[in-house]
This record gives sequence, C-alpha cells and structure tokens, in this order.
Amino acid sequence: MEVFIDRCTDYDTVKDVIEEAFTSLGGLDDFVKNGEKILVKPNLLQASEPGKSVITHPDFVKAVIEVLEKKDVEIIIGDSPGGRMSKGKLEKVYEKSEYIKLEEETSAKLNYNINSKKISFDGRIKKSFEVLELIQEVDGIINLPKLKTHSLTVFTGAVKNSYGLIHGLNKAAYHGQFKKLNDFGKLLLDISDEVSPRLSLMDGIWAMENDGPAGGDPVKVECVIASKGPVLCDHAACKVVGIPDKKVPTLYEADYDEEDIDYVKRLPNSFEKEIGYPSGGSTPWWVPDYFSDLFSNLYLDRPKLDKDRCIKCWQCEEVCPADAIKKKEYGPKISWLKCIRCYCCTEVCPEEALKVD
Repeated sequence: MEVFIDRCTDYDTVKDVIEEAFTSLGGLDDFVKNGEKILVKPNLLQASEPGKSVITHPDFVKAVIEVLEKKDVEIIIGDSPGGRMSKGKLEKVYEKSEYIKLEEETSAKLNYNINSKKISFDGRIKKSFEVLELIQEVDGIINLPKLKTHSLTVFTGAVKNSYGLIHGLNKAAYHGQFKKLNDFGKLLLDISDEVSPRLSLMDGIWAMENDGPAGGDPVKVECVIASKGPVLCDHAACKVVGIPDKKVPTLYEADYDEEDIDYVKRLPNSFEKEIGYPSGGSTPWWVPDYFSDLFSNLYLDRPKLDKDRCIKCWQCEEVCPADAIKKKEYGPKISWLKCIRCYCCTEVCPEEALKVD
C-alpha cells in the first residue's frame, strides 16, 4: 500500500501538498463522491491554542476542507475531546482552538451532536463500542491526526485518532478495562478498523515531542503524511521522527510488512529528524497478564502535580478510570497503587498541572 510523504514548511502552503496527496493516492474521486456527507475528524483533545501543537492545526483542516469542496459534499467537523461530552465543552474547544473560523470561511459545519450509539462487531479484543452518534450519519470519514508523542503509547497518530470517536468518558473507562499496553493497542486497532477512515492525512508541520499528547513541546518537523491505511501512516511518521515502531503498541500488534510499503514523493529518512519521546511503550511479551499492573507501576512514571498551576477544576478526578485521584486542599492526590498509568488526567488538565517526567 502507498504512503505519501512530502515536506511542507508552513500552513500557508499546505493546501498544495494536500492536493498532491489526494492525487498521488488515487485522486479525489477515490475518497469522496458527489452528494455524500463526510466527517472530517481532527485531533481535538482539549481546548488549546493551535501553536501548542496539542490539536490538528485549524489551517491544516481548512486546507483539507477546501480540497473536499471541489466535490458536491456536505462536510462535518467532529471529535470527542477528553473528559465528559457536552455542548458547552465543544463550544469552548472550538473557540479556543480557533475552529470557529472554519464555519465562517468554508462550507463545513462544526458538530454539536453529543448523543452516543452502541455499535457491535467482531474485534480482536472487544466486540462493541459506545461511539458518537455522528459517525452513523455520515457516508465516510477523512482522518486528520496530529503527529505527537504520548506518555502511555509513546506515539499517537492516525490509528489512535479514531479513539476520539469513542463517546466522552467511555474513553477513560476503556483504559481501565485494558490495562496492559498491548491489549490497549489491540483495542485501538479494533476501533480504527471499525471506523475505517477513507484516508488519513497527518499534520506533521508542527508536531509535539517529549511529554505528549497535551503537555509536550512543539517541534517543527515540516511534513505531511497520508495513506489509506492508518497503521502505515503511523509507521511512516515514526520513521520520520526516529521513534522505534515496536515501542508503539498499535504498531507492535498490527499485522503488516513494512517491505510492502510503497513511499510516494519522499522517503521517511529524507527528513533526518529525531524528536524526544517518552520511555514507555509496549509491555514486553514476557510479562504475564497477572503481573502487568505491577509492571506498569514499576516501569511507568506516575503523573506529578504542579501545585502552583493547579486550579482545582477536578476534571482529572472525573476522568480517572481507576478511582486513583482524591481531592485534597492542595489539589489532586494520585494513589501510587491504584494509578494504572493511563495518563487520562494529564490529557484533560487545562493548565498542564499534571505532567509525566
């Protein structure tokens, strides 16, 4: 399968690169048809300024929409940010992330449907999911991940971006159900397979390194990666930035042969770029299931609180799937024993008061 990679130095010129990606991978007609309703699915983890590289940059999303508008299609922009799903949260996320302008400057509409729907299928590790009702109302999905590191899974990209279609706090609950990293990787692959985006276009112009996916550092990588296969898109991204693919649970568990990848335009090593990434990653194969919780406690760092930054909003306590966070006068106290190192608390913290060293 083909993977398109090209250099792009800024968001002002990204539309040309995106047009070339569509053309190189089969043409726009391969991905959308006249009369269809298309969901454009960015990474909107939380309300965040675009320059922090937490979210898919709105100018990247706008460029994709402008290409899709060449067809007679209805376009919806949607995601389920971390934490509880509500219309008020969506409004805050859209405003701070500068997505409001996408409705003003394109024909696309922002999603405010907060309803959920249960879907069932024969997955590797889970047979049903509670997803946004929205995905049942569209004909196809264009996946727009952000190239970022992740404190738990080392890397987050095209495969994990589909996890954002799981409804609200169900995302945290699934972390609690699948504590072993490789099992969580299988879960993410199940969701990605069921969602089945028609194309993944990754925003790697400005990426995130170190303590991602919310508290890391912006880093300029200057690349756009695209593929019909989310796994292959992620494999290429890891090669571009020097992350070992076998440390990433989704790539470790995925069934693919990198020798079968046909790179279009550029090779991953042409960027000569390495970024800082967390030390976590796939649970070694030799760790038995009954020992995985203790292994995580010993091997993975627990989130640490910056008391000066904490505003005591308690979103961290609400999202914790292990009931490991208790309210204290100074802020959240995290139980070493109960914490499963899912890092959901760090993802929803609006002040970056919880971080992983």
